[in-house]
Amino acid sequence: IFLILFFIGCNVERKPIVYSHSGKALGTSYKILYSSLGPLENIEELTDSIFIEINKSLSTYIKYSDISKINSGLDYIKVDYHFVNVFNKSKEVWSLTGGFFDPTIGLLVNAYGLGPENNIKNSINIDSLMKLTGFDKVSLKNNSVIKQNKGIYLDFNAIAKGYCVDVISKMLKENNISNHLIDIGGEMVASGKNEAKNLPWRVGITDPLNFESNNFINKIQLKNLALASSGNYRKFLIDKKSGKKIVHTINPINGDAFPTNVLGTSVVAEDCITADAYATSFMAMPLEKSKSLISKLKNIEVMIVYYDENNIVKVYRTEGFEKLILN
Repeated sequence: IFLILFFIGCNVERKPIVYSHSGKALGTSYKILYSSLGPLENIEELTDSIFIEINKSLSTYIKYSDISKINSGLDYIKVDYHFVNVFNKSKEVWSLTGGFFDPTIGLLVNAYGLGPENNIKNSINIDSLMKLTGFDKVSLKNNSVIKQNKGIYLDFNAIAKGYCVDVISKMLKENNISNHLIDIGGEMVASGKNEAKNLPWRVGITDPLNFESNNFINKIQLKNLALASSGNYRKFLIDKKSGKKIVHTINPINGDAFPTNVLGTSVVAEDCITADAYATSFMAMPLEKSKSLISKLKNIEVMIVYYDENNIVKVYRTEGFEKLILN
């Protein structure tokens, strides 16, 4: 009897459990869910090391970071592979969006009071600042940033979180955890599935008109895909003169920081750096331009919430996005 029970016990299949790890990083909160037979014991150390690396490379909020040194006018700073990856993706999206995604709008962000200093200026000379914007004025050679003017200010905050999600996902896979969901401030990667439920990962998308509630505009399922959303409903200031909102999504073409008819965007792509960049781009671009570009892009699905000409809220979704929605 003992031998029979022993062999039965040995053949009982261990089921994966969903483990959770969360914290604060990159100025927001993050959460990692992963299916595994046991916890990844050093997950905090591994994720913290990634946040430290990316902050040291790309954070405009840290004075000793590589990007802060470059922005201060120092030449010949050798940047790391994180910086190179983000720079190259930014160049690609800048080109495809006709300049609507532009990391050189940092001076405008700061001037409007939405940057690290959070100190809005009494008067903003848009024409003067626009002379120091344009990603065509910046290049990368031998891992060094070349700027046509030392006053150009780089800001990759619109893409860094999405990139960080991808880096953490890669780290988990290297540790044999292929089934995971990572969320950093709303930028997500869903790899594999929720093994405990044997279902794809399911996530909610914030309703831009009711962002303080627990209601979602849609719930979607993701498998081996990334999701990024953008909106001007959380981070904004009020212009004292006009009473208008000053939003964090600045139009790189004209330097305007006032809201458009686009309320929120969500992009699903194969990686989060791509999803993050286009979610920001479609906030700044005129809706028809966005639709035209979306029809030409491969491997991305999009939802845009907007006001129509009658000030009625409408939702545009690609066919592929519709298929991801849970009923």
